[in-house]
Amino acid sequence: MMEPKELIVQQAKNVLDSAKELRAIAHKSGKKRGSYIQRYTANKHSLQIHTNMDPSIRDSEEMQNLLKNLQSFDAEFNSARYDFEGEVNIDQVETIYPEIVNAYNALVTALDLPNEAVNIKKYK
Repeated sequence: MMEPKELIVQQAKNVLDSAKELRAIAHKSGKKRGSYIQRYTANKHSLQIHTNMDPSIRDSEEMQNLLKNLQSFDAEFNSARYDFEGEVNIDQVETIYPEIVNAYNALVTALDLPNEAVNIKKYK
C-alpha cells in the first residue's frame, strides 16, 4: 500500500501530465480543448482532496506554491471553459507552465522523492 506522500505525489504528477497536454493544445479552440480543460480541472481537484490525507504536506510551502501555480494556470482557461471558441493568453500559459514544473520538482525534492522529479527540457 502506498504512503500518503506517494499517493499525493502520484496525483501531482497526474496534474502535471494534464497541464502538459492542455498547454500543447491551448492555442486551439473547440471541443477537444474543452475536454482537456475538464481533465486538468478534475486532476487538480483530486490533488487538493489528496493533500488532506497529510496536512503537513498540504500546508507546506512547496505544496502551497504548486497549488497557487496550478490555480494561475487554470485561470488562464476560464474564457474557454464554457465557450469552445474562448481566447486563451498563450504567452501567460507558456509563462506559468514552467513554474508548475519547478514547483512540482521542489515538492518531490522536499518530500525526499527526488526520483519523481521531471526534467523541464524533456517535459515539454
